[in-house]
Amino acid sequence: MNSVAFAPDGHTLASASNDATVILWNLTQLNALRAQPADAACALTGGGLNPGEWARDIPGLPYQDTCPP
Repeated sequence: MNSVAFAPDGHTLASASNDATVILWNLTQLNALRAQPADAACALTGGGLNPGEWARDIPGLPYQDTCPP
């Protein structure tokens, strides 16, 4: 039997598999990522696109500073 269940607090997911193992997954970081995806992307990449990168990768749209200081 395979199954999953969320804890009432929304921070833990339990998964069970046919080999009788149960894994508890901490979802705190995932929940933070889902709440603030732009902040996470800016932190991960070290900043947004500069105007030249924007023009190369997103032509046709006016430049926007996506990761302000």
